Amino acid sequence: MAAKTEADETADESTEVKPIEAGRDELQAAIPQAADTLTELLEADDEKVQIRAAEAILDRAGLTKAQSYSRISAQVQVGGGERDSTMGMVDAEPLEEPDEDSLL
Repeated sequence: MAAKTEADETADESTEVKPIEAGRDELQAAIPQAADTLTELLEADDEKVQIRAAEAILDRAGLTKAQSYSRISAQVQVGGGERDSTMGMVDAEPLEEPDEDSLL
């Protein structure tokens, strides 16, 4: 039996699948089944299960919940006023000037 050369050992190492790569491959192979399961759960009897499945699908699709703002925060972001810690909102102006026709 011939002794292994350095090239043979390098070839053996490169053909071995590392555990993390094997795990990743196994998870990727399970993606279609997981997607099918979530899709089936959209028809579940329990409404909470339906909602969780729908949220999971939307999250994976890259759609996330809109960030919610309080009325004051929204007004500040749009430019309708400034916050004052002692008085709440100050200098709150309308977002748009009314048309002259609408004032008649």
